[in-house]
Amino acid sequence: MCVLRYFFSTNNLTRASDFFRLFRVSRYTVAAGVICALVFSLSSPSVVPKISRLGFGALRLSPLNSSSFASETLSSLVSSGAPYTASVVYLLTTQPLARPKESISRSLLLLQKNVPWRYQWPILLFHAGIYDSVDSQSQFLDDIRDAATANNVTVEDTDKLIQRIEFVYFRHDLPVGIPAADDETEYEHVWGGWPGYHHMCSFFSYKIFKHPRIRDLTYYFRLDDDSFIHEPACFDPVDYMHVNNMSFSFREADGDPYYVTEGMWSYVNDYARSHPDVDSRMLSNDWPWEANRQSMHYGTDAFFPGYGGNFEIVKLSRFRTHDAMAFLDDLASDPHRFYRFRWGDAPLRKAMVYMFLNVSQETHSMCEVAYTHKEEIAIPNCKCIPLPPRLHE
Repeated sequence: MCVLRYFFSTNNLTRASDFFRLFRVSRYTVAAGVICALVFSLSSPSVVPKISRLGFGALRLSPLNSSSFASETLSSLVSSGAPYTASVVYLLTTQPLARPKESISRSLLLLQKNVPWRYQWPILLFHAGIYDSVDSQSQFLDDIRDAATANNVTVEDTDKLIQRIEFVYFRHDLPVGIPAADDETEYEHVWGGWPGYHHMCSFFSYKIFKHPRIRDLTYYFRLDDDSFIHEPACFDPVDYMHVNNMSFSFREADGDPYYVTEGMWSYVNDYARSHPDVDSRMLSNDWPWEANRQSMHYGTDAFFPGYGGNFEIVKLSRFRTHDAMAFLDDLASDPHRFYRFRWGDAPLRKAMVYMFLNVSQETHSMCEVAYTHKEEIAIPNCKCIPLPPRLHE
């Protein structure tokens, strides 16, 4: 309560509001907090208008609306009749180091501004400890507010965005058998950023599907902190997935060269051949097998096809079937695939899609959304056709 009293006394109303929201306190705790703040601050005649401006009303100790807490947004939307659940996912850090704030602020603001969201689903910001404190989280939100004007985002849209944000701590440990993070020798390989980038690859390749904040959703929409939806979209991409019964959406075809996919071709080939249903499905999906599949050196020095991993929408139930989870468990059984050979999530996601989905019926290239990665990388668009109006699901 001393913290709250300080926020009131210094006229920092935004921080006071963030204090309640970031701690995810209950409505009763909020009411109790306001009572304590009043007791401590009655000597100041400006306390009442300050509380009113925070949304409580003059001397009316009503709690903040539950929808203002990102962790409660999901249940409130479901209870209001939303036919599916979803979250936007960013992996901000894999180590307790800050990323450039300008990029993520711009990405989030343009996401809120340019997507006509049917539902204001939570935006999960996964981090490795850099945003553990109320101060660090409040500063992050202040940076977004400060960047809003430069990105032509209204105060209303900025407030909506901030109410959706949820900071999620995730600890990235090096697996058993992988040397300590300061011993980069053999494990640096040909790719910098060890082990942070490798943590990211393993997180999106398999760990995300078991995370308790993700696994029970209908969809997650993944973006990177340098992903930008730079023009207004004509539909909500997640709602598009629901309306069209799609299971996976990507923004561009991509892939990884041989020097960061060492052993990947032979692994996928061996797994498919030992699982006839998987092999049959990959063939029916026109997976680009080469003629020499029987060779023990199959795929050596070959480019591995993939999707652009910085934009994807995933229907969780289709990636959490018994067969799909068995594949993920097998993939995770050898951490050297990620921490020595730097296998990436983009090619592995494409392999998994071809293993377990009907590609022609369940996947969609979201070319309708005006999207760029790292600003300078423009990705071609196609015509955006709005979704038909729906009175009922």
